[in-house]
Amino acid sequence: MRVLIAIGCDTYDNPPLQPLAGAENDAATIFEHLVAKNWGEYDSAQSKLLLSPTMAALRSTIEAALFSGPPIEELTFFFAGHGGVKDNSYYLCLKDTDVSRMSLNALSMTQLFGWITEAKIRHTNLIVDACHAGGVVHDIGVLLNPNVIGKAGSLAISILAAASSDEYAGESSGAGHCTSVLMACLKGETPVQTTRPSLDLVEVGQVVSRTMQGTGQSPVCWGINLFGISQLAKNPRFSGGSAHISETFPALASDGAGNEHIRAASDAIWEQYLSLAREFDAEQFLDVLQPVCANLEEEPAVAAAFIMGLAATFGARIAATGDHFDVARLQSACAVALLPMAASSTHCADAVMQLSEGVVASIGEATDELLADFAEDTYALLSKDGGIADYYFLPLRLMSILGWLGAAVHIQATSGGSTAVIAPKAADLVHLIMAHYSNSIVPMSDELTPYYVSFAAAADALGCEEELESISGLLLTSLHQRGGRIADPGLSGEDALRFLTGVAAGRCDDFQNILANPTSLLPAVLLVMDRSGLADIADGAMKGFDHININIFVPSDFSTFGADLIDNGTNFSLNVGHTVFSVSDLVAEWSKIEGHLNADAILTSPAVRIASVLASLLRPDRVAWFLLAGQTAKTS
Repeated sequence: MRVLIAIGCDTYDNPPLQPLAGAENDAATIFEHLVAKNWGEYDSAQSKLLLSPTMAALRSTIEAALFSGPPIEELTFFFAGHGGVKDNSYYLCLKDTDVSRMSLNALSMTQLFGWITEAKIRHTNLIVDACHAGGVVHDIGVLLNPNVIGKAGSLAISILAAASSDEYAGESSGAGHCTSVLMACLKGETPVQTTRPSLDLVEVGQVVSRTMQGTGQSPVCWGINLFGISQLAKNPRFSGGSAHISETFPALASDGAGNEHIRAASDAIWEQYLSLAREFDAEQFLDVLQPVCANLEEEPAVAAAFIMGLAATFGARIAATGDHFDVARLQSACAVALLPMAASSTHCADAVMQLSEGVVASIGEATDELLADFAEDTYALLSKDGGIADYYFLPLRLMSILGWLGAAVHIQATSGGSTAVIAPKAADLVHLIMAHYSNSIVPMSDELTPYYVSFAAAADALGCEEELESISGLLLTSLHQRGGRIADPGLSGEDALRFLTGVAAGRCDDFQNILANPTSLLPAVLLVMDRSGLADIADGAMKGFDHININIFVPSDFSTFGADLIDNGTNFSLNVGHTVFSVSDLVAEWSKIEGHLNADAILTSPAVRIASVLASLLRPDRVAWFLLAGQTAKTS
């Protein structure tokens, strides 16, 4: 069941709370659109419109709506009126509120969130058009404290607050400014998106925030979907025909068995969400999601809905930071979480393909941002702190960018899309990187391999064959100078410094415990150079790699390719100067591996193929070697 509670409070009994002119109109407008005109598909009997209620009336209504009827899958709670922060808690002021005794006759967020948790509502949309409404999220840590509201397992919520915690919310012509902009989105006058039949409050809130920039009122919007994509209202701009909320990506029934697996992980998911204010760690995020999805393997539609909901809200929060490469990583992590079910479930395969479209869009936006940064400062890719760390981490950063650009091309090629938009600007970025950072194309870590392979396999489509040849030559030269020695993936800052010191002093062998042995980068460079018609140059360097162990790992089942540890697979291990002596020897061995990859039926699934590429970029201790399979070598 879907329930709307809309409250507008114009009348106040106790000063200093002054009467308002538009709050009741706002609540009535929301209720009419979402309930009376059925644009929200809310239950008309259980949904309530309250105009200037007392605290007792509100409490009675809440009790009847939340606890006396069938389970609520979606609750939308709208409030327009006075509000404010007191003692680190935000309060909604009702008709009989006395500001000196707000704990008795005003509604605190702590109390509201407690009711929502006890009612086990699948998802709640909270819209507050009141002064200082950003105080709703002023101290989310307190609101999520189990000692305050109990375990937050069912607290899946999206919030739109009309003004930041230090701003007033304006009204004119009998309507709140924020509610007016919100209604323009709900009616389709201001477009939000055209791809889904329903609208999510977070995506609507982002549009509201952008629309109100520069007005002196800065709406605050965030949220987390634990149980599928939330569905605030039908989407009048849906391009697929008439909008109907049930046609949105399959959601979870409020009493579904899969919900318990999600609730069990909810604290860890919330911790990940709150940490986004500091940084996004895709591997840690995957470590939280993958066990949940493993428990949902018998319910793939539930897993897909769960992941799509997280992608929507986590993506919006990361996008607010302005780092669209992180948005791409988030979307990729969500796709990788579904990889084990992508070959067997159409729900999961469809979700992976939808997420991959978002990855391409995010990489495109990130590319635009970097091109703009380059226009202002050619050293934009250096870390803000600078220093010696850039000697190690800048080469990784550069190759990571190239790898993600390659991934966008692979996604489009695999899904049958066009590279006409992404390829030209990606190529421009590659040219700028090579013009200003070619001296930093250095093989520091085996972590470079999946990014290098991703870019190498896409270089032809990007029109960057010359840049690929230059990059391969630079990597080969540095590897030759070091006798093929390269750092293990994922070194700490301390070990990275040890490696840099060893390289500078020519004493890499003193640090065997942090060297990649075997290495995957050397065979990748040699194979790519062979494909580029540069086998003779690579052959000339082979003696310098004598006794170096090289390895190509292929999993037994690519559905496991995103796991932290891949249990089963084959290591094709070779030793230069023992089992291979020339590039042609390596190519001969590679042809056997290539045949195995080309015959792997699971790689015919576009979703598996795409998610596997993304897995290699998120967990760079594995390589999507199939990207090189079937590529024809140029003549030397």
